[in-house]
Amino acid sequence: MTAAFGEPTYEGGGGDAPSTTQPVNGQAQGETIDPNDPRLTSELLSENPQGDAYAVPPPLPDGKWRAKLKQVDIEDDKGQKQQYALFSRPKMANGQPFYATNVEFTVLESSGKFDGTKLTEYWVKTLVEQRSGTSQIATLLVKLGQSLAPAFPVDRMKQFLKVLASEPELVIETAWSAECQQCQEAAKKKGERSPRPFLTGMHRFPQTRTGPDPVVKCPKCAGQVRAQARIVNFFPLNTPHNP
Repeated sequence: MTAAFGEPTYEGGGGDAPSTTQPVNGQAQGETIDPNDPRLTSELLSENPQGDAYAVPPPLPDGKWRAKLKQVDIEDDKGQKQQYALFSRPKMANGQPFYATNVEFTVLESSGKFDGTKLTEYWVKTLVEQRSGTSQIATLLVKLGQSLAPAFPVDRMKQFLKVLASEPELVIETAWSAECQQCQEAAKKKGERSPRPFLTGMHRFPQTRTGPDPVVKCPKCAGQVRAQARIVNFFPLNTPHNP
């Protein structure tokens, strides 16, 4: 059966709802709704005429924030999602293989304005960088208060996953970043290096009466780009941070 315009559609079928009887928002599917229900006959007194339900919330402001960590699956070179995967990239450490996973950071903030904001750090690696002499995973483990004994890369990854399973907390530092996705996709098609962010930090964005404007023009293609909060550093939990 084909769904009429405006009706929901479901994967694996047409417009008919699935046969499950699981409640949706507390209401069992197929249950008759009484139009005289007090919840429907009460006046809506809390609506804000100046509000915009479709407005995109502003990015998380620059600053230091307490955050909870959680492992997120990564896609391997075959397109399969796993807890972690083995990679080798010619442009990274002369093709030395490494393990990587993704980590989600959930902001914990007392005012509630930004509480629950999620940022994901992709490709957190076991690869030891020549410049720093350590890896991203080892750095996070130390800042989470963990000790580092000599270990094979796969064992270091397993240590990291074990710590993440408890959803530990630390302090992250964030900054606004403007990156043009259109220019990045064009560079990828040409086999060129992806362009760097052209603006970093709230203070570099256009200033208005209500604060910095997160929407700017790409200097290369003139397309509109919206700022995103990026993690720029990590600190132990006892570091001063936004309340």
